[in-house]
Amino acid sequence: MTRRVVDPVLGIDLVAERTLDRRNATVSVVVPAHDERATVASVVADARKGLADLGVEGEVVVSASGCHDDTAEVAAAAGARVVEAPVGKGNAITAGVAASTGDVVCLVDGDLSYFGDRPLVALLVEPILSGVADATVSDLHWRPIYPQLWLNGFFLPLAGLLYPDLVVRVGSTPWSGQRAAVRELWPAELPADFTADLALLLHWNAHAQCLRPVLADDWTNPQRPKPDLVATEFRFLVSHAVADGRITEDLVPVLDEWFEGAHDRMADYRHGHHEPRRFERWLLLDSLRELRSGLSGA
Repeated sequence: MTRRVVDPVLGIDLVAERTLDRRNATVSVVVPAHDERATVASVVADARKGLADLGVEGEVVVSASGCHDDTAEVAAAAGARVVEAPVGKGNAITAGVAASTGDVVCLVDGDLSYFGDRPLVALLVEPILSGVADATVSDLHWRPIYPQLWLNGFFLPLAGLLYPDLVVRVGSTPWSGQRAAVRELWPAELPADFTADLALLLHWNAHAQCLRPVLADDWTNPQRPKPDLVATEFRFLVSHAVADGRITEDLVPVLDEWFEGAHDRMADYRHGHHEPRRFERWLLLDSLRELRSGLSGA
């Protein structure tokens, strides 16, 4: 059999010069914060350092989401503009973005401690200002086991089936809340809860011309496992895929059954008994195998 020749240029006009335009843009850093008085001042300070590093005009907006402490007062004293929002990550993002004025909006969690040499805001926004991206998601170096279980046991197998075009664009930390995009890519409405991060990924995948991961350094934040979030995000992702026509309704029960098994596999992890990286690899491969098995029998 003679194979047809694939055009190596793929329709691209190659030129011997730089063709990307640098954006002359203002930047807003939006910090969603719920009872984050212990960390919000340092997050605001790091954000301001990031704006100075970029050499751009900008602002830091803290979206105080249903706080019961003095997060708002601490943030204001640190130099942020503060807006109030109802409880919920999505509510905080929506209110903060709506109150901001920058051409580019960068999102940084209010409980994040970042240890890289260059401020995280500068890393996320620079590719956008340089014209090589219109949206970025941080690919964070240090990863706790909890979100890694989410990644390997649930997200990669399922998103690889439903949204393979998304998986190749967001790097190995798609759950990260640290991200940036030009203003027109921020939707006016988001889910009120933590599924807002996933909703943003799906929205940017549909509308961003160049969504890219940005390599970042070491970081920490308080470990607050959200036991119901994985199931909520599973339902959100599957419902979105049905609405997009990526799958039909008849496959939903098959995926429901697969998810229950995937959740059990994630729950098998025991600290001190399993080597994390080896367990992650097993989890990914086993979840993929079970997903393929379930679909082949559908």
